[in-house]
Amino acid sequence: MAGNRARFEEALNRGHSHSWDQKWQEAIKEFEVAIEEIANEPAPYAGLGMAYLELNKLQEALENYKLAARFSRGDVIYLRQVADVQERLGQYGEAGKTYMAIGEIELNRRRLTEAMDNWNRAVRLEPDLLRAHQRLASIYERQGSVHNAIREYLAIARILNAQGEAENALQACQLALKLDPRNAEVLTAIEQIRSGEKLAGESDSPTYQSSDSISEVAQHMAAALQEKEGSSNGKVTDAASPVQDARRLASEKLAEDLFGDGDTELNAQTLQLTTLISKALDFQTRNMTNEAISAYEEAMGLGLDNLAAHFNLGLLYQDKLRFEDAVREFELSVQDHDFRLASHFSLGECHRARGRIEKALEHFINVLKIVDLATVQHSQADRLIELYENLADSLMAQGERDQASAFANALVEFLSHKGWEDKAKDARGRLDAISDSGMMILGDMLTAGSEQVLESLYLSQEYAKRGMYDTAVEETYRAIQLSNDYLPAHIQLGELLGKQGRRETAAQKFITVADTYRNRGDVNGSIISYEKAVEMMPLDLSARGRLIDMLKQHGQIDRALEHYQAVGDAYYQLAQVDKARDTYQEALKLAPRGADEQNWKVRFLRLMAEIDMQRFDWRRALIAYKELRVLDPNDERTAITLVDLYYKVGQPINAVGELDNYLKQLVRSGRGAKVVGILEDMVRQRPSDKNLVDRLSRLYLQQKRQAEAIELLDKLGEAQLEANETQAAYQTIEKILALNPPNAASYRQLLAQLRP
Repeated sequence: MAGNRARFEEALNRGHSHSWDQKWQEAIKEFEVAIEEIANEPAPYAGLGMAYLELNKLQEALENYKLAARFSRGDVIYLRQVADVQERLGQYGEAGKTYMAIGEIELNRRRLTEAMDNWNRAVRLEPDLLRAHQRLASIYERQGSVHNAIREYLAIARILNAQGEAENALQACQLALKLDPRNAEVLTAIEQIRSGEKLAGESDSPTYQSSDSISEVAQHMAAALQEKEGSSNGKVTDAASPVQDARRLASEKLAEDLFGDGDTELNAQTLQLTTLISKALDFQTRNMTNEAISAYEEAMGLGLDNLAAHFNLGLLYQDKLRFEDAVREFELSVQDHDFRLASHFSLGECHRARGRIEKALEHFINVLKIVDLATVQHSQADRLIELYENLADSLMAQGERDQASAFANALVEFLSHKGWEDKAKDARGRLDAISDSGMMILGDMLTAGSEQVLESLYLSQEYAKRGMYDTAVEETYRAIQLSNDYLPAHIQLGELLGKQGRRETAAQKFITVADTYRNRGDVNGSIISYEKAVEMMPLDLSARGRLIDMLKQHGQIDRALEHYQAVGDAYYQLAQVDKARDTYQEALKLAPRGADEQNWKVRFLRLMAEIDMQRFDWRRALIAYKELRVLDPNDERTAITLVDLYYKVGQPINAVGELDNYLKQLVRSGRGAKVVGILEDMVRQRPSDKNLVDRLSRLYLQQKRQAEAIELLDKLGEAQLEANETQAAYQTIEKILALNPPNAASYRQLLAQLRP
């Protein structure tokens, strides 16, 4: 009877959530609940396999991964996990057989390169897997990969000879000899078999090295670029397409120089150079390499300094395995835009042939960067270049030599077939479709770990667009299982968790990704990820603090100040006003380094001053507003507040002085109409301030508003009398009488009463 699908899905999701939080025991319980509901689904067994693997319970992990593979009807993802755990347990023979089976599945799917990769893994673990060697030998021969085919035929011969089948072993050697009649290793093997000696073991012969992290997708890219050739031998071309194109262009340029009308004065040397170049091109066309080299060298000895000629000579040196000479020529031709791509590629090949993998990788990265720059918008160029620099650093890091070598293999294959430019554009479109969380580069195609990683991320995006977030998350987990170190997959998972409303979990994911980017030296990647984390959890002040530190260290001052303000605002929302003010104060120290148009200093001074005003800390607020008055002299609110603060701290003289300065400023700037209103507001607040009343009454009189001036002075006098300020009241009444008020007698009578 079928179980409850809803309970199954809920338990499965909880299990994945616990796995993400590395709560392995809780994850195991949830996956077991899922199995109780539906026992024939692969996902919970795969989850159990991962959990037991993390707990180092390898046998339990193996059993569950086997069940996942069984119920998925042989899904290669789970079979790979089976093989991986078998290998960890030291069950190399069983692991080899599992990889052999995976290879057969991939072959049935017509994924030849994936099949070959798995067969190579199989023979690495179990060197005596005859069927795998036979498969590889046959395919390598059809592909024209002579060296690899010979290696596999010799392995077959070794296995058969060890089994006492000398005649069959000799037949395997004969197949190898047809590919290279002068191969010393094959000839030696034939002699050993005929003399009854054992053949050299696998450890004595070249072994296949596969990077677990990138070989599958590398080979798939190569296969995807292959075009069906009309020839039946299936051999690949002898040089990458950019190199062939550049070689044709170099020959055309030399021919143009040779047969063009030319303004060069004809003399004996010029005629001799022309003859030598003509011979060199002719020899090169007829594959007479030694003769072509001699002609180019003689021409250069006579003074020829042509980058096209240097490029051609470099290729000829490379054909003759004179790699140091080739490097010298390519380092000249790389200066020419027309030969830049091909020269970098050829330099990579030459350095690699000399065992200088780091130097080779530097040139190969330049090749891919040049190709990729042609596929992106100009605004993306700086970030793309930075990503390639980070990729180079990562691949050349200690302990990553195999990965670097595999990357170089992938790139060589990528450029080894016609149509690579169109394929690069197609790849860019696919990458852009799954790069909502950050820019991706063609290098990601080579480092994702498996083509299925990118397929899963693409599917995840499609599910998310349809609102199917649970399925999208599941697909992203699938990508992460395939390549745990592939950060774009983790970023996409964080985005999906945020869309599900699991913002705290998403923030933690982005923080982990940011820390990883920082450890890898990718500053921008780290900053972008930290910003995503604080976007998810704006009040996570710890993450925002790390982000601010990184922004300051790398000169991104305006972005740092934006986050300072956000931190201060967050503290304010949490009612931690002291911390908010301290944050604004710290930001104020950095503000002078920000962009002038952002007015950071004014912003933070205002924020600090507002806090001080709310806390009735008039003296601290006064300090801020005095500086604000200098920084923003036209701001009316600042000017009036500063006057008010002077009054609040008991400095009325400074208050009036500041007010006078501002009123004069208004008049000079043509805004004198505002003066009356400002003074009236000030008097309403402080009707007993004789300085304010005096200024407003004089202004009224200037405007012939005598009645209002008298009324204003009258109120002042009353206030002074109430305050027992007799002398001041006496002076105010005298001012009123000087204005000939209608009721002057009353004022005279009052004045007489006040007279001492």
